[in-house]
Amino acid sequence: MRRFCNYKPLLGAILLLTLVAVPAAAREWSEEYEKKVGKRAVEAVLEEYEVYEDEEAQQHIEQIAARLVPHTQRPELEYTVYLLDSEEVNAFTVPGGHVFVTKGLLEEAESEAQLAGIIAHEMAHNCTYDSLDQLKRAQDMSLATAAAVLVAVLTGRGSEATYGVLTAGQVVTRGVLSTYSIEIESRADQNAARYLIGADYNPVGLLTFMEELAREERHSPNPNLGIFQTHPLSRKRVADLIDQLNEAGVDINRRAVTKWDSPVVEAGQVNDRPVQILKLWDQRLFAFDYGPDPPDVESRGQQMVQVLTDLLREGIMAYEFGLTRDEEDNIAVTVRGEIVLTVYREDADLVGKSIGDTAIEVTQNIKAALLKERIDRLY
Repeated sequence: MRRFCNYKPLLGAILLLTLVAVPAAAREWSEEYEKKVGKRAVEAVLEEYEVYEDEEAQQHIEQIAARLVPHTQRPELEYTVYLLDSEEVNAFTVPGGHVFVTKGLLEEAESEAQLAGIIAHEMAHNCTYDSLDQLKRAQDMSLATAAAVLVAVLTGRGSEATYGVLTAGQVVTRGVLSTYSIEIESRADQNAARYLIGADYNPVGLLTFMEELAREERHSPNPNLGIFQTHPLSRKRVADLIDQLNEAGVDINRRAVTKWDSPVVEAGQVNDRPVQILKLWDQRLFAFDYGPDPPDVESRGQQMVQVLTDLLREGIMAYEFGLTRDEEDNIAVTVRGEIVLTVYREDADLVGKSIGDTAIEVTQNIKAALLKERIDRLY
């Protein structure tokens, strides 16, 4: 996955600048004030980023937002979604219903459900005025200080220079650029999930994207996450979202909203004999050189791949696999009442084991592959 880029200083500086540029008398959460803050923030963002001119992509994200709007707490708000020409994997929102999505994020999202989940999360922050609430702390900051912060960020003078400006302006001690709290983020997660369910989007898209971000964070000693850089991650957030989806009766099938590799059959050898090997995510599942008539060896392999692929797409789990013996003493590996593959005497002879032991080994191999998938997603 592409590295997530850091937008927190930029967004924070933009919001600070917009706040101090609004007359003090307007510093209430009125519609007029929100619009003024949003307008100035949008202007600042569009000075930093070029708009990505792709009519089809622009219509796509607008359609997603429009489908979500009726299910938000503020359906009367006129949302505007911008597509930015940047390879950064990034999304953020500013007051007044303005949501920004980069080209990099559009390309990185593995499904429409993931993209909708990200947009819904940002809309949730707008619906509960989270950025405006954060800006309450900055009401007495001078325009000069805010402008200095913005210049330091946009000219790329580096984190040390930026920190110096912030310290000089006594911003750091007041926590003006602090991240959203876990509580605020959890609320946005919960609201976003409700929007998604109401709009008939799969909310598991939001969950899988959050899990990927959390995994990236854990793997990086100094994470540079970009999207959600202002949004602290935690296992509790993920766990709370899973609880919410379970309570709503949502089938948490991660494969339905992410990209994954189908099983394959490759040529190999067992005891110096040419064989076909069924593999799933680099895990060897089953070796065979026997094809009952029908099917032949090649057709048998294609059939196993198709059946297993279809079942994986449905979200099968390791605990669902079992074994059944037929009247001819062959043993079938089954899941949800469907035969994935059948182990014959010839298959057992190939590896020098009993039919029972061979079938058990195949089942254990499948479970090992599914366990590896789960670990890879989480860690």
